[in-house]
Amino acid sequence: MSRPDVDVLIPVRDGARFLPACLDSVFAQTLSPHAVVVVDDGSIDETPRILSDYAARRPNLQVIRTAPRGAAHARNVALKASRAPFVAFLDSDDVWLPEKLARQMALFTADPAQPGFVHCAYFCIDEHGRRVRRRVIEPRKRGDVFADLLAGYGLAGSASAVLARRDLVIAAGGFDESFVLGEDWDLWIRMAKLGHVDFVADALTGIRFHALSIQRQRSAVPEAFLLARLRIVGKWIDRVPDSGRLVDRYRIEAVRVGLKNVLMRYPPRSGLLRRLRESDVPLARRLFPTRWTYARSLVQAAAEVVRRPLTGLRWQRVPP
Repeated sequence: MSRPDVDVLIPVRDGARFLPACLDSVFAQTLSPHAVVVVDDGSIDETPRILSDYAARRPNLQVIRTAPRGAAHARNVALKASRAPFVAFLDSDDVWLPEKLARQMALFTADPAQPGFVHCAYFCIDEHGRRVRRRVIEPRKRGDVFADLLAGYGLAGSASAVLARRDLVIAAGGFDESFVLGEDWDLWIRMAKLGHVDFVADALTGIRFHALSIQRQRSAVPEAFLLARLRIVGKWIDRVPDSGRLVDRYRIEAVRVGLKNVLMRYPPRSGLLRRLRESDVPLARRLFPTRWTYARSLVQAAAEVVRRPLTGLRWQRVPP
């Protein structure tokens, strides 16, 4: 491309340990971004100093410091500060291969209809940046993926793999700051309602696993992620065809989480059915109107376990 057309948006809070590798991977891109907008979400570690050092050497690095209000707010602040027609999201503990932006931008120039947003395959790295073997979500679907996302299809690599038309992100309303979990998946659903998706099949994004990563949290508290998913899907459940089948799908997901709760070594937890019925999430209360409904879903989930190992919740970024 003859000129840089994409801004990179990075939220960070207390990310000093992994931030340099993240920034180095951005500045090593074969397609240089127009701007790199980093929103420091109230860091109290060495993050401000690191950003100051990079800004002194990188004139296209824009640093914005805010009070700690979460990743969704930080991404929205970065989006508002961006000016390029395309934006790429990157979490501060992840990295890109040098050709990531160029390969994704090529999809927009190659398709006359222009997809609304694109993503790519990914690989996993550990705390030291070494590649690790983990099951990953492979990109599979192009075009209209709205119904697929509602049904649980995950965008490979999630936020760190997504590059989008800025006007589409704005038209979709940006990130919902009321969500603590799943705010990226919620936005992809709204964007998919307005535009189509495409992907690069090669792994261009490195997702980092470490003690404080969202992947570890997902494995530790699958019930919290289930409730976040139900809160998001519940916004659409009565406005999509075949909603009954979609509800059945999430009944099975809920039962699988309940089984995983019991099987976890620490802390084992039962009583999911009661907590769902008492939840403030409408779709959670709707899942199991009777114990017979729960029993039927339990049988269906058990049949799935026979066919494949119990792996817990699917999520749009990296499976637990």
